[in-house]
Amino acid sequence: MNNLWPDVRYGARMLWQRPGFTLVAVIALALGIGANTAVFSVVNAVLLRPLPYLTDRLVIVESGKTQIAPQEFGGASPADFWDWQTQSQSFEQLAVVSGDGFTLTGVDAPESFPGARVSPNFFQTIKSGPLLGRTFSAEDGDLKAADTIVLSYRLWQRRFGGDPKIVGQTLGNTGTMVIGVMPPDFKYPADAELWTPLARASGEMRNRANRYFTVIGLVKSGQTLAAAQAELKTIAARLAAEHPDTNRDVTVSLTPFRARLVRDVRPALLVLLGAVGLVLLIACANVANLLLARAATRQKEMAIRLALGARRWHIVRQLLVESLMLALAGGALGLLLALWGRDLLLGLLPETYAYLSLQEQVRLDGAVLLFTLLAAVLTGVIFGLIPAWQASRPAVNEWLKDGSRGAAGAHGRRTRGALVVAEMALALVLLVSAGLLLNSFVRLRRVELGFDARNLFTLSLAMPFAQFHDDAARVRFIQQVREQVAQTPGVETVEVTSGTPLPYLNFLTNIVGQPATPEIEARYDSISAEYFRGLHARMLAGREFNNLDTAAAPNVAIINETFARRAFAGAKPIGQRLSLNYLGQPVEREIVGVVKDLNQGELGKIKPQVYVPYQQQPWLSAALLVRAAHDPAGVQQAAQRAIWAVDKNQPLSKTDAMEAALSNTLAEPRLYTTLLGVFAALALLLAALGIYGVMAYSVTQRTHEIGVRMALGASRGDVLRLIVSQGLRLALIGVSLGLCVALALTRVLASLLYGMSATDPATFIIIPLLLIGVALLACYIPARRATRVDPMIALRYE
Repeated sequence: MNNLWPDVRYGARMLWQRPGFTLVAVIALALGIGANTAVFSVVNAVLLRPLPYLTDRLVIVESGKTQIAPQEFGGASPADFWDWQTQSQSFEQLAVVSGDGFTLTGVDAPESFPGARVSPNFFQTIKSGPLLGRTFSAEDGDLKAADTIVLSYRLWQRRFGGDPKIVGQTLGNTGTMVIGVMPPDFKYPADAELWTPLARASGEMRNRANRYFTVIGLVKSGQTLAAAQAELKTIAARLAAEHPDTNRDVTVSLTPFRARLVRDVRPALLVLLGAVGLVLLIACANVANLLLARAATRQKEMAIRLALGARRWHIVRQLLVESLMLALAGGALGLLLALWGRDLLLGLLPETYAYLSLQEQVRLDGAVLLFTLLAAVLTGVIFGLIPAWQASRPAVNEWLKDGSRGAAGAHGRRTRGALVVAEMALALVLLVSAGLLLNSFVRLRRVELGFDARNLFTLSLAMPFAQFHDDAARVRFIQQVREQVAQTPGVETVEVTSGTPLPYLNFLTNIVGQPATPEIEARYDSISAEYFRGLHARMLAGREFNNLDTAAAPNVAIINETFARRAFAGAKPIGQRLSLNYLGQPVEREIVGVVKDLNQGELGKIKPQVYVPYQQQPWLSAALLVRAAHDPAGVQQAAQRAIWAVDKNQPLSKTDAMEAALSNTLAEPRLYTTLLGVFAALALLLAALGIYGVMAYSVTQRTHEIGVRMALGASRGDVLRLIVSQGLRLALIGVSLGLCVALALTRVLASLLYGMSATDPATFIIIPLLLIGVALLACYIPARRATRVDPMIALRYE
């Protein structure tokens, strides 16, 4: 350590004497290290750090047909879940969770809350205890037990002011008693603000046809995941034999809980982490070139030190200390940038990340600080080692001769050229990746919706079972609300759906009379008459629903074109009959129409769709789709008042502008495209600066040569072509190598792209031309300066 201290003091003095060089190097490294630290803090929280309520023995159990990929499996039917729970021996616990809502009435301001129905052992399975009170017991799942509820921490704070006396109280006039409050870091499912217990003896639990439950398993200690999956597959095969109508070809797949949660976001986050890693490598190459140029000016100093007895190792150590000081300074500044970048990233992350508690989880903890320190040290060694080794090998005799010009030599020029080639190649990989994502995002934005979203907004309705326990009551209420809202000034049309055109629920469908046809998993929506006319959607065949499609009329259905194409393969679907399994009860319906596909789920991923008349299948959940004549903002409050005129206990509706809701579905691709675009732009800037710096230094070093050429008759154009061709040759080599790497690496983007290949020809042509154009500009500036050299002055150079 004592031997290093003089090197540190000398290095600090040398860096202080060159403030311009030091500032440029530190800023370049800070940008690279800061971006890496910010992205790693999110990756660490999402992919690496365990959630506070997770154990590594927790799994998600999904079921699906044997002919589809496991990653496309869905939930489990209630009856299958109970069979798994009673027959399996590999799990300590098997629990279930299903989305639900809760309406608080009998208070000054009725309110609806998103929630989840869970089996009584849910919290014991997921290994999370309450902050206050208790969680559910087996007795809470009894049909005769009093209604109980567990609150989330954020709902407890927001709606009940954090009152600890809430435990044991009954909510409003609902008859539901609060038994516990969960800790602030428990957020599963993502949007759940409360949990209610499932009763095993209820009629729903006998449903085997519809797989809409999420099953969570806690594997026994010492039991392997493979063994647990094999046991459940055996049980699934037995159920398939016992219940062929619903379970034919149904199998199961087990996925670690955390891996399942982050399955959709993991590829994009790893791509971003790889992208910022490339930015850091480009920054390192830039600084290495700066150090090489600086080392060339210090060759005489190094020659004198070697002549006086210094060892080459001492020279290497001295220069490595200087590069490490630069890297640590860059790391310190990068850490400050990461603090700002982390907050920016958190603000950009979509709501779908809510279950990860990122606001609490993403922090610059010990792991992130260690990552920053390692990044700084490694970059210091990486960009400092080559210049240090070069500087420690001067031609001592040549440098000690007066007037010698042996500065960097051909080897130094080759090294700087190689670094520029690497920068260009890495920049091209990033630019091509960003270009692919941008092209994909533009295509996604241009997806035909199938309906007109302008001036359209939704109002959610709550219909508690206690108040709307039969179908007729729900139909009457919906009709009254629809008529009342339709009279609101500024309202053009009012339609009803069991869910907004974005979320969806899948059910299994069979074609009657075609036993060989496989079951089709289709979205199932209950809608009002003339629903498609209100959405400005186009009927392709048949008719819309009308007011005559009541509960007393024959059961009818409308399908979308994707369903028609998959189920009927060119045959006419009108007049064909479907068998829809709704809550375990098969219901036959005649197809009376085919509608153009509506993008109702994840944009660009259209699924088979079945629509039924609301009067024939009135669900407990419903939403109004209201089209305003002009700007809907002023109509929304009036529409809410119209709802209260029908039922004063209706909670404040969740209002969503359709265009905003559609925009939110693009939040993730927009985020990844934006970030990768920023990183690619930064890489392009650094690469351009790198080739500019090398060419500018080359012009300085070759001033004497340029003067001789011009004195011997070379024109300014000849000099310009000489310098530009040298830089262009480096750029072309880098672009060629980058294309090879990009063709191999961009395949990992395939899952993030829409409507295009990861080897899109247009992108692989336009981006290299763009990079070559930028390189030409970066070469032209120093080349233009070279043409202004005065031959007489150049001949007296040195």
